[in-house]
Amino acid sequence: MKSSRQAAIALLSAGVLFSGCSSSSDKGGGHTGPTLPARTVTEGKWQEGPAEPEQQKPYPYDIDTHCGIKWVKFGGRWWVLDFVFPSVEQVKGEPPSHYGRRLAGYMTLIGAETANFDAAGMPTMQFVPTEDEPPGCA
Repeated sequence: MKSSRQAAIALLSAGVLFSGCSSSSDKGGGHTGPTLPARTVTEGKWQEGPAEPEQQKPYPYDIDTHCGIKWVKFGGRWWVLDFVFPSVEQVKGEPPSHYGRRLAGYMTLIGAETANFDAAGMPTMQFVPTEDEPPGCA
């Protein structure tokens, strides 16, 4: 499980490096609303949000970190990581376990083409819809 956490950290670091020249004002801002309480994973139950999410409403959402944090399925479609807001942290509380396979947080549909994921101890991660499907991983 340690390797999945390392992969998640590597992906986040890469996102920060690739987005270093942009400011949050260029991307519409990372802050989507009030501070949210930390969530924990509920064994046997995945939180995926509704099939038709409302804009600006945070939904409990779990990301499978086994293959990293680049692809998510939310609102019935695939999304790909586009931007990481390194200084924005919307969820307050204890960060998730470093050895878990799931990251419990919140997904918020910001607009038709933007969704933000927030979790305790993590920067805001912004996703955009994609027609592609994620590649398999080992």
